[in-house]
Amino acid sequence: MWIHIPILFLLSLTLLLFLLTATSRIRAVKNGDIALQDIRYVEKHAFPERIRLLGNSYDSQFQQPVLFIALLILLHTEQMTGQFWFVLSTVFVAARYWHSYEHILGCNLRLRTLAFGLSSFCLFFAWFSFLFVRM
Repeated sequence: MWIHIPILFLLSLTLLLFLLTATSRIRAVKNGDIALQDIRYVEKHAFPERIRLLGNSYDSQFQQPVLFIALLILLHTEQMTGQFWFVLSTVFVAARYWHSYEHILGCNLRLRTLAFGLSSFCLFFAWFSFLFVRM
């Protein structure tokens, strides 16, 4: 069933960001760029910009995507897995990858905002569509 695929892609993105964040922090401590105490107390203002951006991008994976996965679980239990939901899910996941790219590599605030807006629109549209259909 296709409904597991978007979850797999979102988990893969989260794992990738976790690994990049962790290795960057470890390397920065070893190089003396940041103190271990800054990591312990998550003193983000002391982190180099790249590590801050990676950490923020990782943190954002526990916001919109959590609401999206909750919706997918409901769609699965209600057996609402048509093409409409597949397309909406694909656009949402693509927008999350785009948002993460712009957050850590692209550094284009306008494009990052567009990506965030697109994923937000998909998320809210999907939830309201689901709730409307269930009424």
